Amino acid sequence: MPPAPSSLPIVFCFAGQGSQYYHMAADLLAEEPVFRQWMEIGDAIVRDRHGVSPLAEIHASGRRASEPFDRLEHTHPAIFMTQFAMAKLLQHKGIRPDMLLGVSLGEFAAMSVAGMVPFETALAAVARQPRLFLESCAPGALIAVLGPPSLCESEPRLGHLAELAGINAERHHVLAMPGENVAEVEAILTRLDAPFQRLPVPFAFHSSWIEPARAAVIADAAAERLESPFWPVWSACLGAPVKPGVPDLAWRIVREPMRLGASVAAIEAQGGAHYIDLSATGSLAAIIRQDLGEASRSRFSAVLSPFGGNLRRLAKLLETA
Repeated sequence: MPPAPSSLPIVFCFAGQGSQYYHMAADLLAEEPVFRQWMEIGDAIVRDRHGVSPLAEIHASGRRASEPFDRLEHTHPAIFMTQFAMAKLLQHKGIRPDMLLGVSLGEFAAMSVAGMVPFETALAAVARQPRLFLESCAPGALIAVLGPPSLCESEPRLGHLAELAGINAERHHVLAMPGENVAEVEAILTRLDAPFQRLPVPFAFHSSWIEPARAAVIADAAAERLESPFWPVWSACLGAPVKPGVPDLAWRIVREPMRLGASVAAIEAQGGAHYIDLSATGSLAAIIRQDLGEASRSRFSAVLSPFGGNLRRLAKLLETA
């Protein structure tokens, strides 16, 4: 790989549903006051408005990181708060972005960090969303697949049971389906020898199966107005930077397919970047690194991981960024 130039622009990357787990970022919460402050501010907002404490749910005693953390009313605000607090921590430590990249729910966090939507407004909207889906949509699922998106075309039955919810890379995509189709989809993927992982998500986001929530989501976001961002915010649903005035953006973010690969390709066409993954799993950095391969000039960093060591990775990032 060519040496990475120090002048590479920094991209803060924000993931969506599926990136959460119990006790995520527990060491940062204990050791980093800025991270803890923003988590506590967000927790107070959600607790006062909805009677739910995201912090209490994230760090519930008796829960293991390997258990599914999948109640949408808990995970939606938890994912938003964790990534926003990570961004504020890095900025406090002197790492500032030149652009931001959001995927699905992560787009709301990215826009808020960039100043397009105030923190409280964005978090309150994110915390309201679960009720809209719970009241109107049947249970569903998302499955991440290690393989080309053309699998759906080569296996007609798979295309009937599921929809392509996102293309993250040349050999990494996400399928959406109603709950009753999960077992058959997994059986087909197993037969095709395509590695897969069911995400801890209770609805078939980014597919036609959430259409019953369309009117409610659009109405809920109707009063929100986006300001011009401090830094460009790349949207995985648009495959381009977000601009104020995009119609029905909140709905498009959850309904349209995720286009992470296309967004990264556009950033790479500008000369590459240092991608810093703020998600709890660090999976975005891993996916982007694998897709771009050895020829890319770009760098990839992540702090959080289900396997711990977050403080060590944070220190290393601060030394090398």
